[in-house]
Amino acid sequence: MAHLPTRSFQAYQVFAANTNVGKTILSTGLVRAAAALSVGAEKQKRAATKAFYLKPVQTGYPVDCDARHVKTYAPLVETSRLYAYPDPVSPHIATTNPPPDSEVLQATINAIRAFKQSLGHGDKGWALLETAGGVNSPIMSGELQSKFYRPLRLPTVLVGDSHLGGISTTLTSYESLHQYGYDIPALLLFDNKSRNHEFLERYLAKAENRPLIHVLPSPPEKLADPKADAEQLHEYYKKTESYFKDVVQELERIHEKRLDRLEELGDKARTSIWWPFTQHQTVKDVTVIDSAYGDIMTTYVPPTTSVATTSKEETKKEWRWKEMFDGCASWWTQGLGHGSPALTQSAAYAAGRYGHVMFPECAHEPAVKLTETLLETVGDGWASRVFFSDNGSTAIEVALKMALKASQDRYINLGEATGRVEVLGVDGGYHGDTIGAMNACSPNVYNAQVTWYKSHGHWFSPPTVVYKDSKFKITIPTEMTSTKEPVQVTIDNLTSVFTEPSAKDPRLEIYRNHIRSTLVRLTRDEERSFGALLMEPVLMGAGGMVWVDPVFQRTLVEEVRAFKGFGTQVEKFKNAHVPVTNQWKGLPVVFDEVFSGCWRLGRKSAADMLQVNPDIAAYAKLLTGGLVTLATTLTSDSIFNNFLSENKTDALLHGHSYTAHPIGCAVANTSLQTYRQMESHGDADKARQDWGAINHPTSGSSLGVWSLWDQQVVDKISRMDIVEGVVPLGSVLAIQMRETNGPSGYASLMSQTVQQKMRETSSVEEGEGAEVAIFGRPLGNVVYMIASQVSTREQLAKVERILLRTLEGPL
Repeated sequence: MAHLPTRSFQAYQVFAANTNVGKTILSTGLVRAAAALSVGAEKQKRAATKAFYLKPVQTGYPVDCDARHVKTYAPLVETSRLYAYPDPVSPHIATTNPPPDSEVLQATINAIRAFKQSLGHGDKGWALLETAGGVNSPIMSGELQSKFYRPLRLPTVLVGDSHLGGISTTLTSYESLHQYGYDIPALLLFDNKSRNHEFLERYLAKAENRPLIHVLPSPPEKLADPKADAEQLHEYYKKTESYFKDVVQELERIHEKRLDRLEELGDKARTSIWWPFTQHQTVKDVTVIDSAYGDIMTTYVPPTTSVATTSKEETKKEWRWKEMFDGCASWWTQGLGHGSPALTQSAAYAAGRYGHVMFPECAHEPAVKLTETLLETVGDGWASRVFFSDNGSTAIEVALKMALKASQDRYINLGEATGRVEVLGVDGGYHGDTIGAMNACSPNVYNAQVTWYKSHGHWFSPPTVVYKDSKFKITIPTEMTSTKEPVQVTIDNLTSVFTEPSAKDPRLEIYRNHIRSTLVRLTRDEERSFGALLMEPVLMGAGGMVWVDPVFQRTLVEEVRAFKGFGTQVEKFKNAHVPVTNQWKGLPVVFDEVFSGCWRLGRKSAADMLQVNPDIAAYAKLLTGGLVTLATTLTSDSIFNNFLSENKTDALLHGHSYTAHPIGCAVANTSLQTYRQMESHGDADKARQDWGAINHPTSGSSLGVWSLWDQQVVDKISRMDIVEGVVPLGSVLAIQMRETNGPSGYASLMSQTVQQKMRETSSVEEGEGAEVAIFGRPLGNVVYMIASQVSTREQLAKVERILLRTLEGPL
């Protein structure tokens, strides 16, 4: 993060509302004034300031050369130009062979970094990056500048349009930059008869973080005689130097205030915020996040070493910037990366069109469109209704109400023997933090201290899958096999884990016999009543990233649906709306896909990977790509019809103030559309090939099952002695560590130790000098990484190198 500002280094970028509004004139005046701060610095016993001007993209070169202009009229300024093209046209048509955006961005960062590193001991630096054209002018690839430069997140000086009609272009530019998360400390305009600045000052007076508007004298009209024109420009810069110095000094004041605020955020949060899932007594460092974009969070961290700041070798500890890969996907929400322009635009449009509106007995386009999209994707082939709520836990509460009501209507005197109706589930599953969802889980560390918690169910101990020593190993618990040691089955290929077992594979018979005997014991011998089968398909997240054998879960659904002993069925439903045909069987099957759904594991849903359709399913987290909270519970008419009646009290009496809020629905529509495009366009083909997933002969799908994480890296980790096993599914990479000295499971400190080392890790990557670290969350003895759906192979390779280096080092 060497390009970002510090106490001794300021960096800004200049955007303009349009072309020909004086962007280069004003840029020259600013860097000239910054460089002038060095004059007399030694006599006044203050640090000298070195100024730097950067023009990443120049067209019309060499006739037009903004860097040359700056050097001519500000000789003390160091200048640099990166990409130049001869035609005086927009950059996107200036070349037929555009460089990759990543290359241009890295070259820009390297140029600023090189200048910063050139500063002498005790010097201050002041850098200015001038963009090309207007705010939304494209660069060579066709990407808009407003989006392209966003990863830098440099404070922005906006040059407004002082001409007639310039108010509109200036405000449009300001709002565009503001929408994408830019800080705009200053808005510069020329003083002329249009007096645009007067209106802009009034209009922006109430804006949050309003920019300071500076009005500068207009430059002279260009003369035909080059020598005379140069002379008058020299005179102009000389006469306006005090104006530009005022702007530079005001920018420095804002700069210092910004850093002061960042440095106090951690302490303020520590003394006033109650963090979730956090033992405050043990919190050492607070991670201050200034911004985030893509997979990267830009953090501001306190000093670890002293930095010399004066000629007398006195030292002052200075905070520093640190890029951190969001290894936990911000609690599993990030699908399309932080600060996604597409999601930002969708949210802004919905906010502007609707805000929030009432939903019961109402309809709006974002909600109806999202319903259609969900039924076409994750609900394809089984769902016909969508219920909206606000988060994963409440989506499960809704699902339970749906399932239990359906069972209650079907079975006579359900729950009469024991006084309650329970659920069947999988031990280790977790379905949320609300009381109802907690009660639908086996006892665990999350509900242990909740007074109202009472286990309402039976939990099957699951057979689990890990990748260990280059093989996929399935461990069947002893309670299923009646053996002293767990039975293990080994499989070579990832996709084969999800296919039907061969005749020699003992799993199917073991699973069927165990499930059948358990169901008989529970219902006949213990006289317990059940109203639903609830489970996280394929991967149980909060329970420790437990990969459940797909064959077991598939068999469990089949056996529950085939079992006839859940109760005596009514001969005729009281509710005439419930049809005799197209009914669920056995018990309503509820899939909690809050974590696993919406392409998390490489396919549209975990149900799709199991090749099993549920009766009810909950989706959240990736649903909105990581921007806003929203959840949905999908079901079929066979469940929905149980709530139909002439009486309102028979309806599903559940709802939230912000049910189906248009902003969330609009963002979810964009997210699902993007996921579908990524799948159909084959963006992940390389990863599929890496894992042998494409056209696998037994996959049952042309896509198979695959992982974004490099197969060779995963294989290497699987062979480490400190590793019990690896789970590589889609964007998830979970590593079960072997605990040798401390407590096991969630109480283990193993993952906390590894995560802390990766947070502290920094390295020079391929000569780029970029500091790299990984932000993760501990999960007992499980170290996990979750990529977004837009993570690049280059970025993941960096993460993999750090992960390997950490695991291979002392822990």
